[in-house]
Amino acid sequence: MTKITKRNFKEALEGSLGTNRDLSVRLNVSDSAISQFVDRHPDMKELQAKRRLSNIDVAEHEIFNQLDFDDDENMSAGARIRQNASQFILTRLGKNRGWVEKTEQEIEHKGEGIKFIIEEKKPDEGNQTPIKS
Repeated sequence: MTKITKRNFKEALEGSLGTNRDLSVRLNVSDSAISQFVDRHPDMKELQAKRRLSNIDVAEHEIFNQLDFDDDENMSAGARIRQNASQFILTRLGKNRGWVEKTEQEIEHKGEGIKFIIEEKKPDEGNQTPIKS
């Protein structure tokens, strides 16, 4: 196993996804070694966070590129996969940029965190109850 230094961490970060798994493979260390390293070095944790944010930029770019398609049928299988992957990334990691599927609100009450999730429910088209007039 390699000893993690700030220098080799920065080198591994270049061109990586910024995830602990990607960095651990590049540095030949365990995922937990990466976690412990960034916990001891907040400046490296910040660099890693910035690298991970660039993944959101790539996903946003991919989604906006898909706006050129007038018809989903003309989209290649590869483009469809990239679009789905981008949507997944954005709804998981891009919440602070407004990419959400549901509204979440965290409230602090007497020192205990409470999270409310407000979700719009769409009725199942096959199970709709007819409205009587």
